Amino acid sequence: MFVSPAILSALPAFDAVARLRSFGAAGEALNISQSAVSHRIKHLEEQLDVRLIRRTTRALELTPEGLRFADAARQALAEMEGALYDLKQDKDEGMIILSALASLAAKWLVPHLVEFYRAYPGSQVSVMAQDALVDLSREPVDAGLRYSRAPQPGLHATHLCKDWLVPIASPRLFKDGKIPTTPEDLARFPLMSYTASLPFDIAYSWKYWFEQMGSDIEPELVGPYYDRADIMIQTAIAGHGIVLGRAMLMEKDLFDQGLLVQVGPKVRAQASYYFVTLPDKARWPKIVIFREWLQQTMGESYARISEFLY
Repeated sequence: MFVSPAILSALPAFDAVARLRSFGAAGEALNISQSAVSHRIKHLEEQLDVRLIRRTTRALELTPEGLRFADAARQALAEMEGALYDLKQDKDEGMIILSALASLAAKWLVPHLVEFYRAYPGSQVSVMAQDALVDLSREPVDAGLRYSRAPQPGLHATHLCKDWLVPIASPRLFKDGKIPTTPEDLARFPLMSYTASLPFDIAYSWKYWFEQMGSDIEPELVGPYYDRADIMIQTAIAGHGIVLGRAMLMEKDLFDQGLLVQVGPKVRAQASYYFVTLPDKARWPKIVIFREWLQQTMGESYARISEFLY
C-alpha cells in the first residue's frame, strides 16, 4: 500500500493518542487543539479504511488493528527521529571530510590544525591529501581546498588568499655565506624544477620568474624531478639546489625553523586558494565554522609572509 502524505502527517497525532489515551492530552503534547487531533485521527481511519480507536463515554480504547498500528507508528517515528538526529549531527558537529592538495595539506594545513582544535575542541577534520580533483557530488567528501585561477562552476566557493612564488634554498648551499639576490646571481646555482600536476595555466616555472624579473636569461634546470611541491621544498632544505616555491607552503620552514632563506624577489602567483563545497552544504554549521577559521588563519599567514618577503 502506498503511504500517502496524509497518513504520514497523522502519525504523530495517532501516536500521542495511543500513548496518552486522550485527545485533549495529545493536543497539549503536540501544541494543537483537541479538535485538530480528532480530525487527523478521523482522516487517518478514512485513509486506512480501518477503525483504530473505539470511543466510549468513559474511556478511549485502541482496537486490535489500532494496537498493531500503534506499534508500527511508534517504531516509524523513532526511526525518523533517529535519522533526523543523525542528519543534524552531520550538519552541526561530526567529522568534516576534506579533500586537499597533498602539498598544502602537508606544509600548511596539518601544522595549523592544532590551532583549530584548540579553538573548537569538539570538532574533527579528516584530511584526504591528494592532487586529483575530487567530485564532491559523487564522493563522500564534505569540502575541498583548491588552488586555481577560479573556482569550479557549480560549487559554493570562498576565496581564502593569494600566494607568492619565491626562490628559496638552504643556507648551507652557500658555503661563503653570500646569498644571491639577483637573477644573474641565481643563474650560477643549480635551479631545481618539478613536473607539476597542476593545470598548465597555473603551473609555475623558472622561465616565468625570470620573465617577471625583466631578464632574458634562459635558466638551466637540474634534476631529478618530482611531482609534488612539498617534496621539492624538502630537496631545497637538504641543500640540493634552489627551488621556486609557493610561499604559503614554506611558512614554517622560513619563519619558525629557519631551514630556508629567500634568494630572490617574490612574484605574484597566477592562482589563489579556495574553499569549495556543494551549495546545499555551504550553510551547515560545522562547514561555516571551519570555512571561517580557514579564511582567517590563511589570511593571517598570507599577511605575515607578504610582509616578510621582499
